[in-house]
Amino acid sequence: MREREEIIAAVIAAAGGELIGKVRLQKVVYLLDQLGLESGFRFEYHHYGPFSRDLVNAVEDAKAFHLLEETSGQRNADLARYSIFRLAHPLPTTDDSFGAMTQEKAEELAKNLVARDATVLELAATIHWLWKFEGRSNWRDELIRRKGPKIQNGRLERAISLLEDLSLTPPQIAH
Repeated sequence: MREREEIIAAVIAAAGGELIGKVRLQKVVYLLDQLGLESGFRFEYHHYGPFSRDLVNAVEDAKAFHLLEETSGQRNADLARYSIFRLAHPLPTTDDSFGAMTQEKAEELAKNLVARDATVLELAATIHWLWKFEGRSNWRDELIRRKGPKIQNGRLERAISLLEDLSLTPPQIAH
């Protein structure tokens, strides 16, 4: 059985050994879970979409066991701080490191996801959550209500495209 801190370390390893941002980490793990990661983390809806307190605790455990290092950076535009998660050392993987996914598939997906804009990931995860777990038939209106301006500048379209690329396409809304 995989320990939760090993799951987080494996995801960061699959992403290339580094992952920037707490929101990004939450959304990457959430979306990977939908694709077969089988992390066992419980998610609930929070400000930035699906959120797992279990995942937060797993990160803390991974740091305590010296699997991960967390440093911070600062955006130039608004001086906001963000987390940078890095593997502390190379991580051996096992047959079940990525649940039902092969290591190659996990690496392909994780690298694809971490390359995406964090807001696009947030929107994609929220869209999935709304229709899959909240059963919202009109997820688009609910997304607009919850996320407002975040959907502008093509981000909504990129989020939907990402879900389509992942074969997690939401049901269409009848107009």
